[in-house]
Amino acid sequence: MDHDESKRKFEHLMLREADHAQETAVELTGLIKALPEQSRHLAEAQVKTCHAHAREFRDLMQKVKES
Repeated sequence: MDHDESKRKFEHLMLREADHAQETAVELTGLIKALPEQSRHLAEAQVKTCHAHAREFRDLMQKVKES
C-alpha cells in the first residue's frame, strides 16, 4: 500500500466514522422525547458528544487531505 492509497483509506475511514456519529446523533434525537427525564439528559449529552465526534473526524480527515 503506497502513501496515497493509505491516505485515501484513512480519509474514507474518518468520513465513515463521522457519518456514523452523525447518524447516531440523529437517531438519539428522535428518541429523546420518549425517554424518562434522567435518561433524556444522558441522551442529550450523548447527542452533543456524537456531533462533536463527527466534527472532529471531519476536521481530521480534512487535515490529512490537505497534507
